[in-house]
Amino acid sequence: MQLTQCLARAAQTRSRHVATVYNDRQRTWGEVGKRVPRLAAGLRRLGLQPGDRLAVLALNSDNYLELFFAAAWAGLVIVPLNTRWAVPENLYSLHDAGCAALVVDDTFSSQAGELCAGHPVAHLVHMGEAPVPPGMHAYEGLIEQHEPMPDDCPHDDALCGIYYTGGTTGQPKGVMLSHTNFVASSINWIATLHFSDQTVYLHSAGFFHLAGASPAFALTMAGGTHVCLPKFDAVLAFEAIQKHRINYVLFVPTMINMMLNHPDFARYDLSSVRYCEYGASPMPDAVLTAAIEKLPSWEFIQGYGMTETAALTVSLPWRYHFDGEHGKAKRQAAGRASYGVDLKIVDAGGNELPRGTPGEIAVRGSQVMLGYWNKPEATAAVIRNGWMHTGDGAWMDEDGFVYIVDRVKDMIISGGENIYSREVENAVHAHPAVRECAVIGVPDEKWGEAVLAVVTLKAGRYATAEEIIAHCRTLIANYKCPRHVEFRDELPLSGAGKILKNVLREPYWQGRRRAVN
Repeated sequence: MQLTQCLARAAQTRSRHVATVYNDRQRTWGEVGKRVPRLAAGLRRLGLQPGDRLAVLALNSDNYLELFFAAAWAGLVIVPLNTRWAVPENLYSLHDAGCAALVVDDTFSSQAGELCAGHPVAHLVHMGEAPVPPGMHAYEGLIEQHEPMPDDCPHDDALCGIYYTGGTTGQPKGVMLSHTNFVASSINWIATLHFSDQTVYLHSAGFFHLAGASPAFALTMAGGTHVCLPKFDAVLAFEAIQKHRINYVLFVPTMINMMLNHPDFARYDLSSVRYCEYGASPMPDAVLTAAIEKLPSWEFIQGYGMTETAALTVSLPWRYHFDGEHGKAKRQAAGRASYGVDLKIVDAGGNELPRGTPGEIAVRGSQVMLGYWNKPEATAAVIRNGWMHTGDGAWMDEDGFVYIVDRVKDMIISGGENIYSREVENAVHAHPAVRECAVIGVPDEKWGEAVLAVVTLKAGRYATAEEIIAHCRTLIANYKCPRHVEFRDELPLSGAGKILKNVLREPYWQGRRRAVN
């Protein structure tokens, strides 16, 4: 089955029902089902050929959702660019994927020139509401001026999208996901997370991220209603839930905490929500307790996954948040393997470990990526004998519940966003005063983890923390930049001369149940 068939079914069975809501604009599934084949034809008439990569840099919208399916309908490979990344980071993705065209909205149309100067593309498409800038094709024009084309999606295992993630080597990696990956993930979402044609879902996670894209594909398969926010904002979320009677939401714990502590929280009726999935980082128990108390109609479900596994692989249903058949301790778990997911805890050699023994999570199934774009060695390093080695340290109990305890990979999760230490270290090292640098994650009450750069300076050179942070902001996204800089005369080294990050981390995590937040 291919991603386009999800849309075809929704248009066939739910033609008169609302498919998308964006600001004051609504479209039915029948309308979306007619627009997508026309948009696909318009993209092909630009000269794009099956297999060409189509980049998109835009905030969430109903048009963005259509573009996902139009690209697949035309046999193209969509490359969503991260709206939070700096221009150099997205320029790398554009160039690495060899994108032939770029779609931008009003927010990012001003960046198009800078991006195209670094990687010329054959075509620029404007997907916003403002007048179309010179030199760009109009999104609506591509729909209005072309007759619908037949579905030209090649086959189930064809490449459908490339999603760039941060890299342990300092360069982003393009995760290649197929139609099979997305369809398997969608079926998993429907079975595990209770999506149906009655679901009215609030999109606040960015579509460039699998936390935004995966539920978009699954909800289309189910024929529910997409309510799109450009990006997360507590008041916008409150207003949308109240106005559209949203019954399903997904938030990272930081978002939930912001909402609970917002001064206008009590002004809104949020009782329509039935389910709330949370994930991307562990939920602090105090925040979860407050959410359960203040939002009594909401059922919370924890989800764990990664881009390389098309998102959801482990989930913790609502009933395990309380004392029950397995006791209270299950609330500390990430959950159990979702439907269609084969999961085990392994040692460094890939051997399954006994229950209760910490190791690395390995995953197998139809959701596992095709590999990293143009990086066969990196692919071979994580997919071994058909198993995706996640880099997350965990143990499994006798009931199959998985408990995250550490990260094998050198990664920080802050506010639900993955930050690879090497990327930040490369940016810090580029400052002319820096001699050595190590970046670690430290506990943070608001963000879960905060980025700390531990720095030694070159002899005779001087820099302040503020200067180093400002320098990093010119090279990488703001959320990746250090929140704190600590200066030292020397960094702890191993006998082989390697910086001992565990020694740097230990004082910050001492006395805590796990070494990640």
